Amino acid sequence: MSFFFFFFHNLESILTINQAFSNICLNKILHDGYIDLSRYIFEKSSKAEMTYRLALDKSKFIKLFQTDYPNKEYAYKIWCQLFPEELEKSDIIVPKNLTATESEAIVYWVYMTMNTPEERIEFTRTLFGNIKDLHHINNHIKHQYGVFYNSEKIELEIISSISKFNDYISKYRKDDALLFYRGHADANFCLQPSISRNDKWQKNERAMYNALLINCPDDFEKCHSHLEKLVEMQHYGLPTRLLDITQNPLVALYFACESKFDCYGEVILIPANKDQVKYPQGDTASILASLASFDYEVQQEFYKLAIDNSISQEEFNNNVPRLLHEIRLEKPAFHPDIVKQNLIENIIVLTLKNNRRIVKQDGAFILCGLSNNNIESLNKFRLKKKNKTVVILVKNKEQILKQLSNFSINHATLFPEIDCVAEHIKKIYS
Repeated sequence: MSFFFFFFHNLESILTINQAFSNICLNKILHDGYIDLSRYIFEKSSKAEMTYRLALDKSKFIKLFQTDYPNKEYAYKIWCQLFPEELEKSDIIVPKNLTATESEAIVYWVYMTMNTPEERIEFTRTLFGNIKDLHHINNHIKHQYGVFYNSEKIELEIISSISKFNDYISKYRKDDALLFYRGHADANFCLQPSISRNDKWQKNERAMYNALLINCPDDFEKCHSHLEKLVEMQHYGLPTRLLDITQNPLVALYFACESKFDCYGEVILIPANKDQVKYPQGDTASILASLASFDYEVQQEFYKLAIDNSISQEEFNNNVPRLLHEIRLEKPAFHPDIVKQNLIENIIVLTLKNNRRIVKQDGAFILCGLSNNNIESLNKFRLKKKNKTVVILVKNKEQILKQLSNFSINHATLFPEIDCVAEHIKKIYS
């Protein structure tokens, strides 16, 4: 795929650069309808930071940041000098899979060959205008402070203080419905559970699940279900099919601000009727949580059976005896009748307030099923206003963190374990 870099000479022929722009720009704006390019447009990252991150990846693209940035007229020549292997011009040559850091670094390098934010904004408009996959929405792509978004699909709000945040979300609070929140520090994160962020993690979910149980049995002594075990694993950072959400908007705002100060954070609003929220003892939660105990290949067999319209409910249950057996191990009275649709849906589930962190964060979870398109299915949880998705981005992160601390929302209060509190105290007095 060529992005037709009209601003450059022959740069469009470098497949690796095309792949990097596809990874960073195309997927996000197609799936979510917006993308934060402010770090590239306004030069928010440093050469030292990029060099450090590429060094951790042991990436060859570290060479891009070991000399001065070239002018755009010489970018192609410099690239070819640094990476002569890219000169093998063949349509059948596909570049190796780039890491997220490599994709960011390559895109950043291209933007740094331009001298001003205005030039970079114009380049971005031209770039999007020449991507075939975006032709159907190109007339609706707008720009605001480094964020490009589909104005037909997105209602964008950029907030800079707690008071503005509270004023904005207050109009969406209703007495007859629940409103959950999720905050993440990079607006370009897709809404998906950690297990789905890495192909190897997803294919080795059962191995990771069992390895932690085997190596740390004492930590799971009080866990009586797969869901409780998953919550504990999420607590300690193991990738799971859980996605953290909260009922406290200020907690979500904290997580949107806590890191990545070179880009916008985001707070996602997730409305739900009371009958849409599941409880940890419920059958649907038990069914989805038990999936972690099965190999990836078996999970895919379940998925194919669940989406096969020619298979009846009865036939489906006859073909998944192992799943029924696993559920009955923790729920002996479980009726052997699994609704096919339950396996591929994602649900909001409350959880037992049995550890201090969940209590402090007012935590809940989205428990993800076997959908092969988790990003699209999870985006359905986002709040809509007149068929537009409400997108709240956050700037002035460090100032907001100070404001939140005045309301006792900080690292120490949200992570009350002694090591986290000690780290927070150390930062205060550094």
